[in-house]
Order: sequence, then structure tokens, then C-alpha cells
Amino acid sequence: MKPTLSLLLILLLSSCSPQYRLNRLIALHPELQTPDTIFIRDSLIVPQVQVDTMFDFKTIRDTVIIQKDRLQIKLSKIHDTLFLTGKCKGDTVYINRKIPVEKIKIVKPDYLDNFISKLPWIVIGLICLIFLFVWALKN
Repeated sequence: MKPTLSLLLILLLSSCSPQYRLNRLIALHPELQTPDTIFIRDSLIVPQVQVDTMFDFKTIRDTVIIQKDRLQIKLSKIHDTLFLTGKCKGDTVYINRKIPVEKIKIVKPDYLDNFISKLPWIVIGLICLIFLFVWALKN
């Protein structure tokens, strides 16, 4: 009888993980799970790009600046050398993403539901007490 009792105690004391219980609860009651969306605003920083070059060009006599939006190109003539400088100013690009997630509603049980959920453990405890009482009377 001792192996049977120890096997019964092992089965009673082992329980399933909270994740398994949550999955089982959601499978039985899908109304507890509500869809929700998380909005994430992410930013992407574009660094400044700068390039310099020079070459011999005798026909340009002055500095020329070409500018459009974030791009600026500057041509400068110093003696017999032409300097070409280009800059693209840095920028930040914002990306808005919607991520759907499942949210679980927490419903507080009332007194009757709380008692019904504990009822199997109360019955198992009473059965164990009866077995212990009968075992004590036999010895």
C-alpha cells in the first residue's frame, strides 16, 4: 500500500505550469482574449555625408554655391585649382509601426466561483484525512 500512497501523493502534488493553465483557460474561454495594437514610433538617423574633390579648371573665376533642400554644393576657384565641396545635411526619419498583440482581460471571480475552484482540493484533503484516520485506527 505504501507505493500506491506515495504515487497518489506525487500525482496530487504535481501541477501544470502557469503557461499551460493560461493556454487552457484561453482555449476554453476565448472571450477573455481581446486584440489590441501597440504603436511604436521608431527613428532612423541619416548621418551627414561630405565629399571633397579638386581639379584644374581655368574657366571659372568665382565661387559658385548650389543649394537644394539638404544638399549644398560649393565650387571655389583658388589660383589654378577648383575646389568642389558637397554636403548633405543629416536627417531623422520617423517610422510609425502598428504591432497587433493579444491582451488578456482580468476578471475577478466572485465568492461562489472562488469556492467552486477550491472544492476539488477540499475534497482531496478530506479523503486524505479519512485515510489517515482509518490507518491510525488499524494500527
